[in-house]
Amino acid sequence: MLDGGEQLIDVLRRRLGPKQAGLALSEAGTDMGLPEGDHTSPVCVAYSLLKLDFQPDEVSRLLSWQGFERLAGALIRASGYEVRNNVVLTRPKAQIDVVAYGASMVLCVDCKHYRREQGPSALRMVAQAQLRRSALLKEKSGDPRPVASVILSMSEPEGKFVEGVAVVPVRSLRSFLTSLDSYTGLLELR
Repeated sequence: MLDGGEQLIDVLRRRLGPKQAGLALSEAGTDMGLPEGDHTSPVCVAYSLLKLDFQPDEVSRLLSWQGFERLAGALIRASGYEVRNNVVLTRPKAQIDVVAYGASMVLCVDCKHYRREQGPSALRMVAQAQLRRSALLKEKSGDPRPVASVILSMSEPEGKFVEGVAVVPVRSLRSFLTSLDSYTGLLELR
């Protein structure tokens, strides 16, 4: 597994050709709000591949879990949120992959670097754990905004809510964030 990006860029160039790959990277970088020099970062290349309907399990194989968390943070930041990656809470100890502060809501995001869709019982356990982390974040932060729990995955199908937690494939994250207000009735807000 590498995060240097060369293997990802090579896959993109083979799929599109060098000129089209450059255009795809530029478009992805613009989507993510990245400066021009970051368009060849593993995060940007992974996003380009996902936008081109490259198989999520293949992108997952080429991108480390740390890279996936950075991808999540960059996409959420590009949607206008203030983002903090790898937030650690104490007493009790909990780690949150991404906390995103929006105008009216805080998102507590758990990034799952799964290559395959999870079964219902496994996903329910993950959702319950995320709800506990969200409640702890709400308690510790003192922020008056409601906290919504999100599981971000490479491979889960769209439109899933488990135990009041949004399960969002990375490919659909931007549209989910744009439509977040319409999902508040389905979310277990803390």
